This record gives sequence, C-alpha cells and structure tokens, in this order.
Amino acid sequence: MKPFGWFRIMLGGGKRPAVEPRTIIREFAESLNLIEDFDQIALNMLGTIKESASVDRLVFFVYDGDTGQFRVGASSGYVPADLRGLSLSGQDRLAKWLKVNKTPLDIRRQPGVFGYLGDKDKAVFSRLGFVLCYPILSMNRLIGILCAGPKAGGGPYSAEETALIDSLMPQAGIALENALLYKEQRERFRRMLRADRLATIGELAAGAAHEIRNPLTSIRSSLQFLESRSREETEKKLLGVALRETDRIDEILAALLSFSRPSEIHKEPCDLVALLEESVALVSIQAKAAGAEIRTSFPAAPVVVNADASQLKQVFLNVLLNAVQAMAGGGTLTVEDVVLESGKTLVRVSDTGPGISEEDLDKVFDPFFTTKKGGTGLGLSICYAIVKAHGGDIELRSRLGEGTTVLVTLPLS
Repeated sequence: MKPFGWFRIMLGGGKRPAVEPRTIIREFAESLNLIEDFDQIALNMLGTIKESASVDRLVFFVYDGDTGQFRVGASSGYVPADLRGLSLSGQDRLAKWLKVNKTPLDIRRQPGVFGYLGDKDKAVFSRLGFVLCYPILSMNRLIGILCAGPKAGGGPYSAEETALIDSLMPQAGIALENALLYKEQRERFRRMLRADRLATIGELAAGAAHEIRNPLTSIRSSLQFLESRSREETEKKLLGVALRETDRIDEILAALLSFSRPSEIHKEPCDLVALLEESVALVSIQAKAAGAEIRTSFPAAPVVVNADASQLKQVFLNVLLNAVQAMAGGGTLTVEDVVLESGKTLVRVSDTGPGISEEDLDKVFDPFFTTKKGGTGLGLSICYAIVKAHGGDIELRSRLGEGTTVLVTLPLS
C-alpha cells in the first residue's frame, strides 16, 4: 500500500514544512479513511506524530485479548531486538491509570504518578527511555498505549505538541478498533476452518487406524510364528527387524487415535503452577545440554484448574521440549502463567529459536506435519486434542528469526 499525503515525504526522508495543527489532524483523518490494514494504520499514526512533534522514538502497544497484555504493535526509532518479547500488563497500574484518567502521562511533569506505577512498567519505561504515554481508547476500552521517547534534541515537549498528539488519539482509536475487529474476524474464521479441517482429519485417522490395526495384528502374529521356527541367524535378524517395524506402525496408529479420540479424561482440581514447575524441572537437563536458559514467572498463589494432570503434563512437556530443541545453539526459554480477568489462565511458552514461517504456521497442528528432523509430526496434534478436550485453546505465534510463542488458555476451576 502506498503512503498517503505528506506521510510520503516522511517515508522518503524529507521534512514536513510548518503546518497548522488543524491541517495535520484533517490529513490524518483523511488518510485513515483510505486504510483498512491495522499495521498500516499504526505506522501512519507513528509517522504523523514523529514528524509533527519531532519525536525520535515511538512504540505503540496494542491490547491482546488472548494474553491480557499490551504487546508491541508498531515502533519507530528502536532496534527490533530491543523490543522482542516486550509487553505491558493489562492488569497493572499503568493500564488502569490510563483507562480511568483518560489523559496522557508526562513522566517529567508527573513524577508522583510514575512513582505509583508497578515495578515491571517502571522497568520498561526506564529501559526504553519513555517520557510520554498516551491512552488509545475506543468505546471506553483501552485498546492501545502510545509511548514516546525524548524529543529530538533532548528538549521538553511543548504544550502545543502534546496537545496535537492528544488530539490525534481519538481518531486513531476508532480506526484501530475497526481494523482490529476486522483482523479478529479473519482470525476467528481461520481458527474455525482449522478446527473443521482437524476434525475431518481426526475422523479419517480414526477409521484408517482401526482398519490398519486388524491386518497388522495378523502380520505380527505371523512374523512371531516364523521367528520362533527360524533356525538361520540371518532370517531371525530380518524377522526381528520386521517385528520392530510393525510395533512402530502400531505406535503411530495409537498416536493417531490419541489425536482423533483422546483417552478418557479424569478431571479433578489441580494446581497448574505446581504442574508447570514439575514440567520445567523435567526438561531442565535437556535445556542445560542445549545451552538454553529457562526463565519462569508464576503467580505466588496456586492456580487451580479442573483437569487431568497427567494429560496436561504431556502437553507442557511436549511444548517445552519442542522449544528446547528449537534452540540447539542456545537461547532463552520463558515460561509464564497469568490469570486473566475472563476467568481463564494463560500459559505462555516462548523461545528465541529460528521461528516458523507464516506458510507453515497454520499447519503445525496437522498430523504428520513437522519441520523437525526425525519427528513424527503428531506431538502438537495430540496437544491440540487434549487442550480442546479440557475446554481450552492452544495457539502458536511465530515469525522467522523472531522465535516462537505457544499460548495455552485453560478455564479456571
């Protein structure tokens, strides 16, 4: 998509001549009417602010309902590596203050408010040098947070500049909300198609597995009989190999059945935090051997879910081992659990591995699809079936060169 209006000058490196604030606001509003892509709207907003207020560095955080966090949606002036994994909590003091007050936060002029913020928010502000923070609201919902670094040259922002930025936020909020709704609708449709596809594959897999198992049992019995009657060493070795291969086929069929029809679930209240700690401990040796550092962040109090503990442990072990194996050259594995306001809990497992291409991302839950050498491609398929059987959801987010994040959402007990 081509840039609009004077935004074309900014992208080309030119400088915008002095223009009345009303003109800037009008041009910005006109440009929003021509864009429906969320990312393009966010970049347009940053470009307008950066040029009109002489801002060097900007970060736009967008609310992610799946994680309850404000994640980086767009940025300008920062090295992408510095923003990797960066987020602001939707339940911490900054978000609550912005939602209640509906006014920008100027750290230099409001040190008392900055002192009120939580330690995580303060750490993000100090690390990236934010001095201004604007709420982006739509329908009385905080859908985004815009943070600005120091003004070019280091001087303070004038009242006119802060007022101009503030006047752009309502229009940006409405445009971003509409784009988000459109984007979420597409995502729901994509998930629905995937669920239908996996359900169809599951039915086919179950039928095929049953049909194959019957003749496989006869083949195995015949091989065992021949092995017991064989007197030649070469024959016995070949028959032994054939028996092991039939056992391997049987294991694959059992995995297919686990995907299509998970084993009976015996639910009971269990502490998800304790379950995650056990799973992390079990993969710690493999992580150490791969040179991967494990970081965890769990609530101090138990997080109780009504679930089959052994099946959930199978899910988390599979996800954690995949992450460790993706970082053969070392990296960081982050495991977090947060309680969401929606009455659910979210487990987030992130690695700093090579990531997954967009083309492959929608296939990761398909049986037999794998990018791992020697893998069967059934691990994540079974994880998907188990999580769905628990009334939860599992999602992968990844980009090449930016690592992978697995999100597992479960209802609280």
